[in-house]
Amino acid sequence: MVPTAVVLSPESYAEVVAELLEASEPESDETQRLEHQLGLPPISVQSEDTDIVVVKELVPNPCPICHHPLKFLRELIERFENEETNLIRCPLGHRYSGMMKVYHLNIFQQSENPETVEKIAECPTCGGKKIQYLGPTEMFCLDCDWDSGMIARYRL
Repeated sequence: MVPTAVVLSPESYAEVVAELLEASEPESDETQRLEHQLGLPPISVQSEDTDIVVVKELVPNPCPICHHPLKFLRELIERFENEETNLIRCPLGHRYSGMMKVYHLNIFQQSENPETVEKIAECPTCGGKKIQYLGPTEMFCLDCDWDSGMIARYRL
């Protein structure tokens, strides 16, 4: 899964920029600095109740033919969106039918479960240490296709 966009409400944007300005000296474009600071794709400010991260993934991953994981996911997702076909190309050149799942995750979502969730330092599938948290219970591994059971709200 790859974060592809962040959509903030005006209030959340102002709050995040204020925190950013406290930590550094004022520079030119606040939005560009925020994108760079967070390491995320384009950040946009829209109407109320829009504090979301758009995350996309290509399925199946890894390749069902050679079982190699997909590389350069941002480029593959962009190509998949722009082409008329639903074919995915693996690193070894195999083409296979696939689909893209799009998740809209609330940035400030409160946990439905009041219990504290134990932080995971190692992926239960591949043993990798690159776990990315999107919320208190929403997490995924950057090394493989594991996630904490996030449900796609919208599919292409």
